[in-house]
Amino acid sequence: MPNLEVGADQNHPMPFRVLSHTADTGIEASADTLSALIEQLATGMFALIAPIQPSAAERWHTVDVQSPTVEDLVVDTLSELVYLAEVEDVVFCAFRAEASSEALKVSMSAGGVPTTAVEASGPPIKAVTYHRLLVEEREDGWHGRVYFDV
Repeated sequence: MPNLEVGADQNHPMPFRVLSHTADTGIEASADTLSALIEQLATGMFALIAPIQPSAAERWHTVDVQSPTVEDLVVDTLSELVYLAEVEDVVFCAFRAEASSEALKVSMSAGGVPTTAVEASGPPIKAVTYHRLLVEEREDGWHGRVYFDV
């Protein structure tokens, strides 16, 4: 799969891009805050399965995560979303996160649509991996890279 920006057009560039790998698929994102970075990584992860407009969200769930490192916080939050999507039979498309890099906590609301209402355009995400994981605060904001086992 070539590197590309999913769902981008001239007026609305997407803040993440798809990364290809031999056995996995990954995404990169940048944002002003850790909260926004986690929202973008979650959006990108579910856009790999089926790109759905956030306005389509009809079922909302809450995820609360605390982890020992900021890297674990991102992996644990995305993993919880994968698990929740599976048990609730939903594809998420809208995210609102409140994250703290000091307290290493995330509280997220995730909205989605029933899986039966979605035509998948990509494989399901089996797991969030630590392969080439990157989560860091830079001078210009937060940057993250995550690969998924598909």
